[in-house]
Amino acid sequence: MTQISQLHLQNFRNCTQVQCQLSSGLNLFVGDNAAGKTSIIEAIWLLATGRSFRTSKSHHLIQHDQPQSVIFSQVTSSHTHDKTHKLGMQKSTTNTVLKVDGEIVKGQIHLASLIPVQLLTPESHRLLEEGPKARRQFMDWGCFYQSADFLQQWRLYQRALKQRNHALKRHLPQAQVQLWDIQLVETALKIDVIRQDYLEALEPYLSTFCEALMPEVTEAVVCQYRAGWPKSTDDLLSLMTQNYHKDSQVGHTQYGAHRADIRFKFGNQEAMATLSRGQQKLFVCALLLAQASLHEKVVNEPVIMLIDDLPAELDENHRLKLLELLQVLNIQHLITSTSESLIPILSPDNTKIWTLELGKLTEKSIQIASSQSK
Repeated sequence: MTQISQLHLQNFRNCTQVQCQLSSGLNLFVGDNAAGKTSIIEAIWLLATGRSFRTSKSHHLIQHDQPQSVIFSQVTSSHTHDKTHKLGMQKSTTNTVLKVDGEIVKGQIHLASLIPVQLLTPESHRLLEEGPKARRQFMDWGCFYQSADFLQQWRLYQRALKQRNHALKRHLPQAQVQLWDIQLVETALKIDVIRQDYLEALEPYLSTFCEALMPEVTEAVVCQYRAGWPKSTDDLLSLMTQNYHKDSQVGHTQYGAHRADIRFKFGNQEAMATLSRGQQKLFVCALLLAQASLHEKVVNEPVIMLIDDLPAELDENHRLKLLELLQVLNIQHLITSTSESLIPILSPDNTKIWTLELGKLTEKSIQIASSQSK
């Protein structure tokens, strides 16, 4: 399930009613700032992940004076076009209802497994410069799809971590805190193996796309994984016991899978230190393309790429290169831009273009779009 064939938004931000049939290739949404084009990208991301990349407040997602917003999509297999699913989300300020094929489901996993999406925004380069949370999310996105066991282990780990931290904050007896240590350690070690395997599989793809997008960078890229505890640790359970008093003082568990990180290096230099701001943006593109390629190999379905304001991210030559790579990889991509002329149309027969004005969507005829791209 990796192509969105239909999308319908109702009362989502400034989009009162938006309906469109998407192309399996490029889908370009053009409009001025605040016209609503980013809302389309945001709605798909929200449907797939359960969270917005713009706000944590539900009321911002619902049109003023409306009780709820609705997102609906039909997703289709890239290999078998009669294999489809209908995904829906009804969101109010107090409640979220998720549906798959008309049936209410509990848990975002049911939608996430059917609509794997990648997101590139003008803030994506922060993956390199901010804290480890975003890098863990990047890594765990891949682990979720590559390993059938990852989600179960992560849920067990999160449950044990929550209970242990709760006991620490309440200053419960040591025995009650350490009651959770064995499960925490067992699941952390399993998660650790899955993450290491994933990054080992990802690294060759990352090298390929770094060479394609940044040929001027000659040093080999390395994904340096950090487990969330000292590298020299032979016995994680003993480490937890040794650090109990420190954990008790700070009120939370200091070591574990929840503290993992990735450091990206070129040779012996951190990516942040050796890459320019423009190269950092290209490197994030390479990361997403590497994930997409590995995902397709493992799942035998491509991802869907969401790109908000591509011209703000890349110069003309690199925009063209990225679009060429997306086309070669057969990835459906939805792109927003303030100007159609800034996005090269490589395959008019597999492209759709819409204009947005104050949340109203109008499709342009493909003949007009093709002639303008020449």
